[in-house]
Amino acid sequence: MAATTADATPKAAPRRSGFNRWNTPWLNPKFIIGLSMVLFVALMGVIGPLFWNTDLARVASSPQNLPPPWAPGYAQTIEEAVAAVPQATKSAQSTATGSSSMTGGNPLAPTAKPSSGGSLTGGNPLAPAAAAPSSGSLTGGNPLTAGAKPVAETGAGATTEGAATTSTVRPSVLTTSANPFGFGAPSWDHPLGTESNGRDMLAVLIVGAPRSLRIGLIAAGIGMLVGILLGFTAGFMGGWVDNVIRTLSDSVITIPSLAVLIVISAYVRSVSVENMALLLALFAWPGPTRLIRAQVLTMRERGYVQMARLSGASRFDIMFKEMMPNLLPYLAASFTGNVSGAILAATGLEALGLGPTRVPTLGMTIFYAIRAAAILREMWWWFAIPIALLVVIFTGLFLMTVGLDEIANPRLRGVRQ
Repeated sequence: MAATTADATPKAAPRRSGFNRWNTPWLNPKFIIGLSMVLFVALMGVIGPLFWNTDLARVASSPQNLPPPWAPGYAQTIEEAVAAVPQATKSAQSTATGSSSMTGGNPLAPTAKPSSGGSLTGGNPLAPAAAAPSSGSLTGGNPLTAGAKPVAETGAGATTEGAATTSTVRPSVLTTSANPFGFGAPSWDHPLGTESNGRDMLAVLIVGAPRSLRIGLIAAGIGMLVGILLGFTAGFMGGWVDNVIRTLSDSVITIPSLAVLIVISAYVRSVSVENMALLLALFAWPGPTRLIRAQVLTMRERGYVQMARLSGASRFDIMFKEMMPNLLPYLAASFTGNVSGAILAATGLEALGLGPTRVPTLGMTIFYAIRAAAILREMWWWFAIPIALLVVIFTGLFLMTVGLDEIANPRLRGVRQ
């Protein structure tokens, strides 16, 4: 019987379809989605001014979210304000006879009559035989005097005798059907509302979100640059150089950076975006230094590094031409993580009021919202939208970090959930 033989005809390789048909690790869905989210925030400062006037981000360039005193329907008379006085205060004045005044005079003299002649204090309320004043006083005299008839001022400036009735108004924030969220709410003129400093929130976000991202990029970039230099030097050279750099980085990483940054920022008169980034960079290098040193220690004994040494390559060429290209995905993942940490630290300082006050950022917007009690006033557009943009930035950077980790580690790309 003839033996069966396997078909020697080579089979065609399966055709790849879908998003990553070229089978390149850089077309990682998580990395691309995260990069798109970060680029959306970064391009807001470039594309946003083409569609919206960013000059509205300046102070007093837009209506404030507080009602003006002359707004119709947003006022109450003094009688309505007096009606809101607690019952204990009303009972203390229940024995009053005659007209009332804003100062009240002496409430313990039930039969006193103010002395003749007007005075700024209302005369002597304890003078028993004093005649009624010939002219009114600014304080209204003694409101508990039975026979006194003080002169009351009306809102229009005219005076009338007898019971004091006034039309002076006091502003009170109320809502109407046309403006259910109060003043400063989103409208066609201001799609994301305004804030108490008179700035348009859409313009503030267009200008402030890229600046917050820039603070993180500058701080993390400086920290990574210093970390790469010190980490490669310590890991490759070893000896006393490694001991000095390792001890220095371990010492700095134990310092409570937020507390030190608060003290430094409190003493800096004018904090700009660049100054804030430099302050954060002071504590952004120890982490990358330790991590890069650990990676270099594992790579310096590999074959291609030994061959580069035997071929006479310099230490600089071995570190930055042979070893560093193999660490690029890892360095990129570490960089995105450091950007998130720098933005978080900057937002924490700005939420305490220690950030750049002359330029809008997301953290300073949250600070102004906290100071003006935006949550209690239910002004969601003031505090919720900046927080949502921070969530977009952090989520995008996290997805980029996970994607770059999968690009650098082929084992993670082979995991099937």
